[in-house]
Amino acid sequence: MTKNLKRYWLIWKLLAANALQETFVNRGSNILFMIGKIFRLAMTLFLLFLIKSRVKEFAGYTTDEIVIFFLTYQFIDVLAQVAYRGVYIFTHYVRHGEFDFVLTKPLSPLFQALTGKPDFNDALFIIPTTILSIWIVMQLEVNITLASFLWYLLLVANGLLIATSLHILILCLGILTTEIDSATWLYRDLMQLGRFPVNIYLEPVRLVLFFLVPVGMMITIPSEVLLNRPPTYSVILATLFGVGFFWFSLRAWRWSLKQYSSASS
Repeated sequence: MTKNLKRYWLIWKLLAANALQETFVNRGSNILFMIGKIFRLAMTLFLLFLIKSRVKEFAGYTTDEIVIFFLTYQFIDVLAQVAYRGVYIFTHYVRHGEFDFVLTKPLSPLFQALTGKPDFNDALFIIPTTILSIWIVMQLEVNITLASFLWYLLLVANGLLIATSLHILILCLGILTTEIDSATWLYRDLMQLGRFPVNIYLEPVRLVLFFLVPVGMMITIPSEVLLNRPPTYSVILATLFGVGFFWFSLRAWRWSLKQYSSASS
């Protein structure tokens, strides 16, 4: 297993080197992209400032607690963008027959489909935003203990596992329909609902955001645990759900590969 991990690490480094070269070639567009990212972060910070300065309580949460939900969303969303940018170009490979060549290689096609195009813009962006997030948390008046922080790290890892599962399911749609733009943007839009505690929404939206597109399991549960609040669903249930959802996505991927028709057909 260690040998396989080393092999995949070397392959990923090669893919990352190619992506980095593309980043340097397209310097102008990447600079504009970074400016857009910075502007978006500034608007998010401005929104947090407005919430903190003008609202004392929101749906039973203090404004400082709401900030934790924002920062958890920001971290999980950006990290998933860094790792799984290959999903956004996957249908190009399917439509043009390049996925045929991927399947002939002694390499997991899922690995290449997910991580085939690392995003260095987001990778660079996540460093200052993480440092800034830590500084913001240190200024907040919230009840965080060592135990709640350790459980939070576990649940954030579980949230990233769920994010991985959702990206795998989007890849399955790419094989079946050769079109995933709508599904990708639907996922991004639903993720933004996680900037606030999901349990503030009415049913059936709350049910959808916990179990169908489980934004609540990814963001709300970890944030509640970090704040030493009783979680909407138990840590055990959230963890089991994350593992089960990942297993389901892998099964769906294997099934979708059997439905794949090559470009020649």
